[in-house]
Amino acid sequence: MMREVRAMWGVRGAIFSVGLCAMWLHSIAFAQVQTIVASHTYIMGDNDSRNDARHLCFLEAKRKVLEMAGVYIQSHDEMVNSELTKSQISSYSAAVLNVEVVKEDVGFSNGQSTVTMTVKALVDPVDVRKRLKAIVEDRELQEKVLRQQKQLRDLEEHIRQLNAKLSDAAPDSLASLRRERKVVIGNIEELERKKQAAMQRILEEDSKTQETTEKIKRFIVLKMTRKEVDDILGPPLKSIYVWKGPLFYGELWVCFEDRLGSGDYRVSGAGTSPECTPNILAK
Repeated sequence: MMREVRAMWGVRGAIFSVGLCAMWLHSIAFAQVQTIVASHTYIMGDNDSRNDARHLCFLEAKRKVLEMAGVYIQSHDEMVNSELTKSQISSYSAAVLNVEVVKEDVGFSNGQSTVTMTVKALVDPVDVRKRLKAIVEDRELQEKVLRQQKQLRDLEEHIRQLNAKLSDAAPDSLASLRRERKVVIGNIEELERKKQAAMQRILEEDSKTQETTEKIKRFIVLKMTRKEVDDILGPPLKSIYVWKGPLFYGELWVCFEDRLGSGDYRVSGAGTSPECTPNILAK
C-alpha cells in the first residue's frame, strides 16, 4: 500500500513539479527586458543645419519606437490595468519609457545629405508595471502626464509645419523660421527633461514606500506609542486625525486607540484600509 501511495505521489509530484516549472518559465519569460528598436532617415533640406537635422531625425525615430513599444505593452495584460483605454496606455507608456540613440549615420542620397538614427527603448515589465501603477493611482499625475504628452504632440506638429514652410520659404523669412524651429526644439527637450525628472521622483517615492511598508511589518508592534512609530517610520503621507491617527504610509495604514481614555494612544493595528483591516500585526 505504501509503495502504491509513494508511486502515486511520485507521479503527482512530477506533474506538480512540471507545472511549477512551466509557471516559473512563464514568469521568467515575462520578466525579461524587451528591447524595441526603430530607425529613421531624415533628408536634409537646404535650410537645415546638421544639428537641426539630428534633432529632427531623433524626434521621428523616437516617435516610431514609442509607438511600437506602446503596442507591445498593450499586448501584455500583466503590465497594464485592464480598465485603461488604448489611448491612455499609449500616452502613459510614452511617458514612462526612455529612448536612447543606438547608432547615428550621416550619408548622401540622390544629391542630398541624410541623417539616419537607430534608437531603442527598453521595456522592463516590472519597471513599466510599477510606473504605470503609480500613474493610474494618482489622478493629478494622470492629468499631468496626459497634458504633457499633448504638449509634446502639439510641438512636434509645429515642427512639421515649420519644416514645410522652410522648404519653400522666401529668403527674407528663413532666419525667423529657423529661430522659431530652434525654440520649438528647445521646448521639446525641456519637456523631456521634466518627464525624466518626474519619473525619477516616482521611482524614488515608490522605493521609499516599499521600504516603509517593510519597516511596518518588521518593527511596528501592538501598543507601541505614536512617538515610537514616528521614530521608526518618520512622518506619514497623511493622517485622518492630527494625533490619534490612523496614519497612512503609502501602502499601509497604522491605527491607534486610547484604551484608558487618558490620551495615551497606542498602536492597535496596521492594514491596507483606514480601519487597518486586514490587520497585519501579530496579536
